[in-house]
Amino acid sequence: MSEGYATEETFTTADADAYDRWLDTTIAVGILGFVLAMAAVGQVVTLTASGDALNGVFLTLSAVVTGAVGLTAGLAALNVVAVESRRVRGVGLGLLAATLLLTAVVYATGVQLVTLFGLVLLVDSVSLVGAGIASWTGSVDTQPNASAGILTGSVFALVGFGIGAAVGGAFLDGPLYLVAGLLGAALFGVGTIVPREDIGSTLPTAAVTAVFAAVILTGAIGPDWQWLPEGLSGGFSGVIVVPLFVLFGSLFTSWSAAKCRARFGARGRQYGAFLVIYLNAVMMVAVMVSIVFFVVSRGVTYAFHGVQIGALSLLVLLAPLLVLAINRARNPSGTSEWHSAARQSFRIAPVAAIGSLAVVLVGLIVTGETLDYAFEYTVLGDGREEVPIDTVAAITPETAVGAWVLAFPTLILAVYFFRNASSLRGVGTRSPTLERVQQAVPLVGTGLALATIAYVLVGTGFPVLVTVGTGLVVAGAAAAAGATLFALSALTSGPEGLLDNAQYVPVGLAGGVTLLAVTAFLEPTVTVSPGVGPIDIVPAVALLGVLVGAVVAVAAAVARNRGGDDRVFVSQALLGLSAVCGFLTILGLHAAFTGAPVDLGVATVANVGSFDWPFVMQSYVPLGIEPGGIYPAVIGTVWLVVGASTFAIPLGVGAAVFLTEYIEQGSFTAVVETATNALWSTPSVVFGLFGAALLIPRLGDQRSLLAGMLVLGFMLLPLVLITSREAIKSVPDEYRDASAALGVSRWETIRSVVLPAAMPGVITGVILGVGRIAGETAPLILVLGSTLNTPNAADVLGNFQLLSSAPFVFNGAVMESTAALPTGIWATIAAGVSGSQSRGWGTALVLLLVVLMLYSIGIVSRTYFRRKLNYE
Repeated sequence: MSEGYATEETFTTADADAYDRWLDTTIAVGILGFVLAMAAVGQVVTLTASGDALNGVFLTLSAVVTGAVGLTAGLAALNVVAVESRRVRGVGLGLLAATLLLTAVVYATGVQLVTLFGLVLLVDSVSLVGAGIASWTGSVDTQPNASAGILTGSVFALVGFGIGAAVGGAFLDGPLYLVAGLLGAALFGVGTIVPREDIGSTLPTAAVTAVFAAVILTGAIGPDWQWLPEGLSGGFSGVIVVPLFVLFGSLFTSWSAAKCRARFGARGRQYGAFLVIYLNAVMMVAVMVSIVFFVVSRGVTYAFHGVQIGALSLLVLLAPLLVLAINRARNPSGTSEWHSAARQSFRIAPVAAIGSLAVVLVGLIVTGETLDYAFEYTVLGDGREEVPIDTVAAITPETAVGAWVLAFPTLILAVYFFRNASSLRGVGTRSPTLERVQQAVPLVGTGLALATIAYVLVGTGFPVLVTVGTGLVVAGAAAAAGATLFALSALTSGPEGLLDNAQYVPVGLAGGVTLLAVTAFLEPTVTVSPGVGPIDIVPAVALLGVLVGAVVAVAAAVARNRGGDDRVFVSQALLGLSAVCGFLTILGLHAAFTGAPVDLGVATVANVGSFDWPFVMQSYVPLGIEPGGIYPAVIGTVWLVVGASTFAIPLGVGAAVFLTEYIEQGSFTAVVETATNALWSTPSVVFGLFGAALLIPRLGDQRSLLAGMLVLGFMLLPLVLITSREAIKSVPDEYRDASAALGVSRWETIRSVVLPAAMPGVITGVILGVGRIAGETAPLILVLGSTLNTPNAADVLGNFQLLSSAPFVFNGAVMESTAALPTGIWATIAAGVSGSQSRGWGTALVLLLVVLMLYSIGIVSRTYFRRKLNYE
C-alpha cells in the first residue's frame, strides 16, 4: 500500500488554501439544500413560506448548526473528542458560514423558500464550474484521471435523457420528445466521458444543477404547478417535484465538490462516494425518524390518556438504568490529565440525570404531591363526531408497587450482578458442612420442582394433597432460609471468615434463591399460602434473604476497602447484591401468583400496583363513549410472535446447521437456497391465502390463533434459515479444524464452537424476521380475523388440558380467534369503528412500541453473545 492511502491527512494538501475552503463551503451548501429539501418533502416547511414563518425556520436551523459546530469545536479544543480530519473541520465551518449567510439573506430579502432553493442550486452550479476550470487550467494542484468513467457517464446520460425528454415534451408534438431525450443523453454522456475527469465531473453536474435552478427560478415548475396525464387518476405537483429537484441537485453537487476537494483520482472518487453514502444514510434515518414522529404525534394523546404511575414504581423501573450508568461511569477515563476530568464528566452525566430524577421522585413520596400533565384526546360520539375528553398523565406519591413491576427489573439486576461476579471455586477452605449443603440443595430443589409438575398435572382434588402441598411449601421455605443463613455464617470471623469461607456465600445465597424460587412456583399449584398469622412464610423468607444479602454485600465492601483480596470481596459483594435482587424478584412473584399483597410497612407489593395504563391494560368496553383499551390485541400479538418464533427458529437454525455442516455444496443445497429465497420474497397475502385454504379447514374450519402462529411461522422460517446459514458459513474453518484436532466430535464442535460463534448473526436474522411478522396484517385478516372489539384476552397458559387419548394435550385458547394489533389498526381506521381515528393511531403507536421492545431484546441478546465470544 502506498503512503498516499495510509492516513487521511495525506489526502489533503499541506495548506488549507482558499480552494479547499471554497469547496468545503460548496459541500456544506449542498448538505443544507439536501436537508431543507427533505424538510419540504415532509411538509415541515412549505415552499411558499416567507417572512416570519421562514425566518423562524432559519433561526432554529442557525441555532442547531451553531450549537452543534460550537460544541464540537469546544470539545475538540479541550481534547475531549478528537477531530483530526481537516475536511471534517472545513465542512463544519462551511455549514456554520452557509447557514448564517442564508439566514441573513432570508431576513434581509423576505424571499420565499422556493426561490431560495433556486438560488442555492444556482450558486452550487457556478461554484462547480469555477472548481472544474481551476483544476483544468492548472491553477490548483490536482491529479485527475483521463475520464470520469463509463459508470458516471451512464448515470449522467440517464439524467440527460430525462431532461431532454422533458424539454422536448414541452415544445414538441408526438414521439419527437424521445429524440430530444436521446440527444440529451448523448450530450451529457459524451460530455462526461470524453473530457478529462475534472471537466467531466464538474461541468455536467453544474449543467444539471443549473437546469434545475432555471426551472425553479423562472417559475416553470413552482408550488402551484401540476401535471395530470390523461387517463391517469393521479399526477405530480410542484410541492413534490421542486424538493426532489433540490434533493438530486444537492446530491450531485456534493458528490462533485467532494471529488474536487480530494483532488480527483482514486481519492476523489472515494471521498465523493463516501459523502453520497453519508447523505443517503442521513435521509434514511430522517425518513425513519419522521415515520416514528408522525405516528407518535398522531397517537400519543390517545395511547397515553389516563396513564398513572407511582413514584416508587418508577424508582424501581429506573434501577437497572442507574446500575448500567454507574457501571459506565466507573470505567477509567484515561490519564490523570485535566482533559480526562472533562471526559469523566460526560461519563457521569447519565448518573447525574437519573440521580436527579430519583431525587424528584423521592421528593414526591415524602411530600405527598402529584406531578401531572393535563391534555385532551378525542373519541367518536353518538353522532360519529369527534368529542374531546380531558385527561391527565400523572406521577403519584403512592408507595404500592405492582408485582411484575418489581419482579422484572430486579430479575434483570440479579442476573447482571451474578454474571459480573467471578467464580470463587478453589478459594478458601472446604468443610464437611459445605459439602453437605452443596449436595442437599440440588436434591431438595429437584424434589420441589417434581412436586410442582405433579400438582400442575394432577391438581388438588383431594384434601390430603392440599395438606401434603402445604407441608412441601413450608419445607421448601425452611430449606431456603437455612441455605441463606448458611451464607451468613461466613461472617462469624470477620474479614478473615469471608476469605476462609469464601464459598459459603455463593453456595448459601444461590441455594437460598433457587429453593425459594421453586417454592414460589409450587405455592400457587397447591392453592395454599402457609404462614403464621398474617405473615406468609414465602415473603418472610424472601425478606430474610434480602437482609442477609445486604449484610454480605456491605461486609464484603468494607473488607475490600480495608485492603483485602479485591477479586474475592468484589465477587462476594456482587453475589450479595444479586441475592438481594433475586429475593425481591421472588417477593414480586409471590404477590403475582397468589394475589396476596405483601405489606412492607413503608411500601406494599400487590398484584394491582400504582401503575395504570388504561389504553393497554384494559379490555374493550362495548357501552359508553369511551371504548376502553386494547389489552386483548396486545396479548394476541405477543402470543402470535411467541408461537411463530417457537415454530420457525428451531426449524430454521436446525436446517441451517444441516445444510452447512452435514451436506456438501451441490444441486440439493442450490435447490434449497432457491426455494428459501423464493419463499422469503413471496407476498405476505399469499401466505394468508395458504393458511385460509389449507390450515383453517384442518383446524376446526374456523379462524384461530394457532392458524395465525403457523402462517407467521412459515413467513419467519425462510429469513431465519437464510441468515443462520450465512452466519454459520462465516465462522472460520480454522475453528472447526482446531476442534477436530483436539478429537472433538462433529456435533460437539457444532454445539460448542460453531453455533456460539454464529449466534450474533442468527439473532440478527431473528430480530429482522420478528420485526416483520409482528406488523403483518394481510395474512392475519385471512386466518385470524380483523376485530379489535374482543372483550377477553387469549389465556393460553391457563387453558392447557391433559387428555387420555391423542393428542393428549389440548389448548382451547389457541383454537379460537383473538384480536391483534395489526388487524385492529386496519379495522379501526378502515371501518371507523370502536373509537376515533386517534384510536387507530394510538394502536399503531403501541404496535411500534411492541416491535421496538422485541428489537431491544434481540439487540441485548446479540450484544451479550458478541461480548461472550470476544471474552472467550
